[in-house]
Amino acid sequence: MTDSFLDALAQEMENKSKLFEDKLCDTVYLGGGTPSVLSGNQLKSIIEALHRYFHIYENAEITMEMNPCDMTESYLKNALVQGVNRISVGVQTNRDELLVKIGRRHTAAEAEKAVNRAFKLGFRNISIDLMCELPRQTVDDFEKTLKYAVHLPVTHMSVYSLILEEGTRFSQMASRGILARPSENDSWAMYQAMCRILPHYGFERYEISSFARTGFQSAHNRKYWKLEDYLGLGPSACSRIGHERWENISNLRLYEERLAADEPVEEKISLSPKEEMEEFAFLGLRMKEGINSRKFYQRYGKEIMEVYGSVVKKLVKEKMIFLNNGNIQMTYKGAALGNYVFEQFLLD
Repeated sequence: MTDSFLDALAQEMENKSKLFEDKLCDTVYLGGGTPSVLSGNQLKSIIEALHRYFHIYENAEITMEMNPCDMTESYLKNALVQGVNRISVGVQTNRDELLVKIGRRHTAAEAEKAVNRAFKLGFRNISIDLMCELPRQTVDDFEKTLKYAVHLPVTHMSVYSLILEEGTRFSQMASRGILARPSENDSWAMYQAMCRILPHYGFERYEISSFARTGFQSAHNRKYWKLEDYLGLGPSACSRIGHERWENISNLRLYEERLAADEPVEEKISLSPKEEMEEFAFLGLRMKEGINSRKFYQRYGKEIMEVYGSVVKKLVKEKMIFLNNGNIQMTYKGAALGNYVFEQFLLD
């Protein structure tokens, strides 16, 4: 990471801190790539700048994404000293051949050693990412990964399926019909395995793809799902402030040049009430507690059944959702078919 980027990042912090003088920040998340490529001194300078320009709560949840290959003893110790108290590690799978296929540099053994090393050094809030529906991954493979993961000293797991981004090698292979992905039945079996095995070992699902031990839900991620304000810093970063969404430019050179010239690096997008209601519904449904009807009314001045009554009745009949003390929650079946459920909440 170059010094010019760090200077630009600090400048963006200074510029935007003026809008947050009366706000107390209770979560910080260093991610959006692999921030563990930062040197120890670079990490220190970013954390110091955050404290210089923002009011960081004394017991704030400070998360840092890490690659297992970067988690040396000295690096982890430095992160702890700088105040990082939660790490998110991209473990993905315990099969080395699958790790190679998805372009990961670490082996399963290296990931295990890295997580154990972090715990031994004092990290007590460790999250890991796992992946399912990988090329040539079987249901048995995935179940073994889950059972391997629950015996690591972790408090949180996020489980993601492989997303075929346009233009990637996997997307090109899929379009040519040569990407051996699990069948629909196997994908369903993987989902069932995740929902069966992880709770058995004390990891309760609180969001579609997130599982946590009691008291270890991600405070930062819950801000996204509950449509609370958050500020993103750096190229491609997104923010949500009030009824606006901010999106930073992605080009690193332009990002640095604009900040040096005291020009804005973000585009501000005002959200219509319709867009906000859709987002409130989608993100609420992702969480176990579902859409809070009372908060919907407080936010938009309308009863949720006034807006979504026919959709709710249809999905209840299909056993995709259910009503629980004023909340609209997804059933086990609905969570498995989340995209279908979300689509029903799009407003014409």
